[in-house]
Amino acid sequence: MLGGENPLHRPRSRTALHYYLACSARGQVPPCIVLSGAGGSGTGVRTGTIAPTEAAAMADYLVARGVAPAHVLQEPLARSTLANVVLGGALAARHGLRHVWLVSDDFHLWRALRLYERVWGCAPAAWLDSGERGSVYLRLREKVVYALQTGALQLAGVAPGDWRAHLDFVRAAAQVTQTTP
Repeated sequence: MLGGENPLHRPRSRTALHYYLACSARGQVPPCIVLSGAGGSGTGVRTGTIAPTEAAAMADYLVARGVAPAHVLQEPLARSTLANVVLGGALAARHGLRHVWLVSDDFHLWRALRLYERVWGCAPAAWLDSGERGSVYLRLREKVVYALQTGALQLAGVAPGDWRAHLDFVRAAAQVTQTTP
């Protein structure tokens, strides 16, 4: 499940929860849910406390509503959709998860699916949309951001399907972000 969801009504978390509980109700082995997102981390302005990562906040939401903690994997470093796909996919692979489904908002899936195919060399097994359509602006923004992201990857010589090169690219971008004042 990709980070960046609306924390007020958690459409992506609700979608993943619904699917998880439906699998359980049918007697199927419930899926592991990989939660990816760093946003929200840092010191709270008003409280002075450390705010949880998006991944941790989504995990808290899901576990409080019946998802077994053993079925929740957190990837707390991603700060972009590309990083969600690369780092979340790498975490899934480390845990032997082969059939990855993407969960995101309708307007966001267009870019997320294309990035997944670029990074991993194939489409995800399936995807679940949250029902959040987004504004015309958000739908257009996805296309612009995709063009910028893939352009940067091409300039860096990152070949489609080479997930390790994408991982190096994401890590290098994170280091630049952390050292920039």
